[in-house]
Amino acid sequence: MSNSSPAKPPRLLAFTDCESTGLDPFLHDPWEIAVILRHDGQDHEHVVRIEPDLTNADPEALRLNRYEERTSAPDWVWDDRESAARTLYDLLDGAVLIGSNPAFDAEMIGSNLLARYFAERPWHYRTIDVVTLAAGSLYGRAAEWACHGDATWFGRVTRAVGWPWKSYDVSRHVEVEPPAPDVGHTALPDARWVRDLWDRITVPDAAHAATDEELAVMAGNALARLTGGH
Repeated sequence: MSNSSPAKPPRLLAFTDCESTGLDPFLHDPWEIAVILRHDGQDHEHVVRIEPDLTNADPEALRLNRYEERTSAPDWVWDDRESAARTLYDLLDGAVLIGSNPAFDAEMIGSNLLARYFAERPWHYRTIDVVTLAAGSLYGRAAEWACHGDATWFGRVTRAVGWPWKSYDVSRHVEVEPPAPDVGHTALPDARWVRDLWDRITVPDAAHAATDEELAVMAGNALARLTGGH
């Protein structure tokens, strides 16, 4: 008879990005928040848009996230602030927040928006920064090479990713292309990039996880594409 407790269901993963009028949650407002919620292996995309107070807005932030251009589009619609807050609270209840600098997103969403309507933040206390995770995976590879007698890989990784790490450079070094300039600093494409970066680091490549039979099918499909189906 086993004494182990029943396995707990995996926590929801919430790949998140937030566009705001600046970097200070005391002065600036979030105006576009994207959440890709992963549950039972399925991803569900959600975006809320909340009209901000532009009194203290940082012009550089508005330029980077193309605030004027995007919010003046004919199909742009603002959500009701309280309804958006309640939607986000329900989505993120019990979830693990994953992002690029998720501390910023957590502060903007939590202190700036949700605190107006709720007494506590709904997500798990430990947020996950995918850029830090990606850099760690690169240094992990360096450690593997060092075990085989080549410690120079630590220096190679450091030179490649620099310090402080630049998120897009780190992403490219783990073979995930960051959002293109015309969609970068847009909440949903950035959340998708966070999700893809997480999967690149934490999910085994299909070829590595496949059985011999599955590899044979994959190889056959690839050859068929190369030969025009013959």
